[in-house]
Amino acid sequence: MSELKTIKGYLSQVPATILDLFNVKFPSDKIPKPIEAIVEMYKGIERVSINLLDNFGLFEITYFKPSFMITNSEVMLLLSTKNPYTLGVLHQIMYGGFEVTPNGFHFLKYMNDSGKKTCFIARKKDLERYDGGTTSIPKDTDMATWIESAKAINKYDLSWMHYLDFENLHKQQQRLRRQTPEDLIEKLINRTDKWLISNYKQLRKNSLMIILGDHGRSRMNFEYSGKIAQWREASVPIAIFIRK
Repeated sequence: MSELKTIKGYLSQVPATILDLFNVKFPSDKIPKPIEAIVEMYKGIERVSINLLDNFGLFEITYFKPSFMITNSEVMLLLSTKNPYTLGVLHQIMYGGFEVTPNGFHFLKYMNDSGKKTCFIARKKDLERYDGGTTSIPKDTDMATWIESAKAINKYDLSWMHYLDFENLHKQQQRLRRQTPEDLIEKLINRTDKWLISNYKQLRKNSLMIILGDHGRSRMNFEYSGKIAQWREASVPIAIFIRK
């Protein structure tokens, strides 16, 4: 992890950054400017595959060390935000900030209007709120999302997959009193890490895989203690970049 290049930016800069990578002029009067260091590294990429993972951030990648992500990542982006939770993260990326109006910007709609094909694979409720009219495919489980991703990642200029099993599985585990949330998060991160290997192998050349993390749907009480608990509390959302 010490050798992985680290850059800092704001979550609200993500849409302009991706638009700039595609050589699409971003609306500078409506959304924050791009993160120039990322643009310099990946400008002119042909396609982008975004994989949003709930309950994945700086703490989780450092503590659990998912093999594929750590081995293949070229840069890690630390994303500052006042709202690191799932819906807040989706909102800031889709709208370039916390506002919906009066600027009227929507990331996926803007991509489509600029001649880029996009696809959003996620839970139906989230698609209804955030897809902006783009091609959307509702899936209720991570396995179904991963299977669908194989069809999408080379078909669209931008494909977006949302992995969000933790919420439902955690509720089940609470009823059964089996796994702790810490154990469940580790299991899901390592499982998704293995899935991403196959997606990476399938991606055509000059593609960019972005693995984006958030703090989950809502604040969780974990059983970490001491310095580890403080470390987790200070964790921020991240995006890691893997070029094919």
